[in-house]
Amino acid sequence: MADDDTEEAGRRSNQGEAGTAVGPLYVLWENSLEKLKILNYENEYCGERGRKPFSRVHFIFPGKNMSNQFDEFMDICGWLCTVCSGDPETFKRDPYDDPNTVANKLMLALRQLDCRLSFPSQKLKAAHGEAVCSVLDFLTDKALSVKNFRWAQPVYTDADIVEMAEDDVAASLDDIEDEVDGGVEEDDLYQEDARLEMSEVSLDSSARQIHTSEVDPIHWKTELERVGPKLRAKQQLSTNEWRAHVDMTVASKSHIEKVLGETEGDLQALNREISDELNKIRSKERYTNNQFAALSHEFKEVKLKLEELEAKSGRTNESVIKLTNDLAEVSERLEELKESFESRDSGMNDTSPLVRMKSALQQIKAEIHEFDLRIGVVAHSVLMARVGSTNRRRKGAQQNARRRRHKNKKGQSDNYVDGGEIDEL
Repeated sequence: MADDDTEEAGRRSNQGEAGTAVGPLYVLWENSLEKLKILNYENEYCGERGRKPFSRVHFIFPGKNMSNQFDEFMDICGWLCTVCSGDPETFKRDPYDDPNTVANKLMLALRQLDCRLSFPSQKLKAAHGEAVCSVLDFLTDKALSVKNFRWAQPVYTDADIVEMAEDDVAASLDDIEDEVDGGVEEDDLYQEDARLEMSEVSLDSSARQIHTSEVDPIHWKTELERVGPKLRAKQQLSTNEWRAHVDMTVASKSHIEKVLGETEGDLQALNREISDELNKIRSKERYTNNQFAALSHEFKEVKLKLEELEAKSGRTNESVIKLTNDLAEVSERLEELKESFESRDSGMNDTSPLVRMKSALQQIKAEIHEFDLRIGVVAHSVLMARVGSTNRRRKGAQQNARRRRHKNKKGQSDNYVDGGEIDEL
């Protein structure tokens, strides 16, 4: 199982985004996965929903099916929100919601749980990466705090101490071998090939002597008790050791073999029943096809006739539409002719011009009468002016005559002549 996880991680890392630091993501997701195991998610979540437990790189890289990975992420977040708040309505998504709406609902639920992470909701939509692992780490911490879980100091047994000591001794030996190899490689730069072979032989013999050295067990245990606290401080046990994975693989294999032996017969019987049912279905299908062959042929003929009628109906509809357009054009022209005829008839039967002419004649007569009156007034004024002028002349002539009578004092004949002239005037 560990090898499978390693291969899957390598394959996904090649497909991942360039420049992404996956080291911290591994640690973040492994911590979250261990917290989920403490919360017993394998039984309470996976068992109830029929899902498989998550792998060590499940939410680090994009999966084969992004939709399933998104559903798994939202389901585990919904379960953790329910554990944290005790209310299933804290984060509940509708099956018809689109991914953007679901991601926004999860952001609101995280704010209700006092989450101080800052990232856009589009990163949750991807269902993998740093934002997803950070959300799961926050929710698992919140769920553990709600359940009053406290991390305690590890308790080591004698077997664990011996195992750690062996690991430390092996690690120190590896370091010594690396140092020796490094020194020999530097010296080989200045030595001949024969010298190199001799040094390699000496190194191999010294390594075999170190690995096969004989040590007193009692002295070894005494020394182990003395250096045990230092070893405990230097290295801590981890639940992700390869031995635990090997034990898990062996247990899973035995469980699979046990279940397979019980269910193999049932699966074979089920396979036979399914095969029989498929054969029956095929035979029934052939029988049905033979029985309804005539109806199928008749249906095809009726369908062809229907298609011909539909085509004919389409052509008829096109001609009707064309004739309708022509009728509309003729109707418009008819309306225009009717309007022109009506305007001409109304002009021929209209007496308003005569009325206007009569009124104009009356107005002209009135103006002529007014002009005649003005002419009479002017003539009378001219006559009066002429009469007045004549009277003035007469008075002037009389005055002149009087003056002459007084000056000349002529005879009566002259006066008579003068009087006759005055009468003529």
